[in-house]
Amino acid sequence: MVCMNGLNSHIDAALLIDEAHAYDAPTEQERVECWKHEEQKIHEQKLRTLAQQKEQREKIEAQLRARDGDGALERRAARQAAKANGTAPSSDAGSEQSVPKKDSQEEDLERMAYVHDTPGSSAHIPGYRPCTASMQETMPGARVNTYTTLKDAYAAGVWTYPQTLAERARCAVFEDLHSKGYFLSTGLRFGGDFVVYPGDPLRYHSHYTATVLETPQTPMPAYHIVAAGRLGTAVKKSHLICQANTTVTDDEDALVRRKQGADDDANMPWGQVAYWSLAWAGFGT
Repeated sequence: MVCMNGLNSHIDAALLIDEAHAYDAPTEQERVECWKHEEQKIHEQKLRTLAQQKEQREKIEAQLRARDGDGALERRAARQAAKANGTAPSSDAGSEQSVPKKDSQEEDLERMAYVHDTPGSSAHIPGYRPCTASMQETMPGARVNTYTTLKDAYAAGVWTYPQTLAERARCAVFEDLHSKGYFLSTGLRFGGDFVVYPGDPLRYHSHYTATVLETPQTPMPAYHIVAAGRLGTAVKKSHLICQANTTVTDDEDALVRRKQGADDDANMPWGQVAYWSLAWAGFGT
């Protein structure tokens, strides 16, 4: 199953797919074609590796020729030939006996290691047929396994997040910061619930670690505040305390809203959030 937080479906940014039921049994022809495709990819990858090795070898030879002339190339070729032929001690006389080890390109390709690439999408896999309720008309007999709303995904037993007040508070913080243009990732490495980037994480370092308080009444001991400030400073970030005031605090009421489809209304946020940032004295020095 594709996993994502509740916000993505809340704003129609993703589909929820029950992958366990999104596959039909492939035909024998599909199975054969899939293996042929994989073998072709591996063969092409090995050919590219051989070409790169040849290019690198020619580059080294050109450098040797420019520096020491053809004599260096002859000595290098002799060393490579001796290594390729190899020697093995004779069992009776103790002398060395040449053992030819010259291989064809096909044998080189067969022994060569390769990297197996697993695509992030399953769309190319034979028998993979995601189907929403609206797609059933064009896919007769296909079972619905793809959901566009949290309501439908919950009814099918595919997706239940968020269930608790803590999870709804995290959704509220994620939604609010995301709406302000921030990018969020898990903050486990930095001692928080989230790590917050001012833009694309591939272009920026994160500026904040974030801790989520479930309600305005959630206590935070003074030593937790001190620890959060010192920890944020240790990883060169400000620590963000996020006080969530969720739309629904009772879990039973939240379940009723989920079944009624209220969680799918993008105009109804998960809650309001207030922020405080902590930075130890001398931060950044």
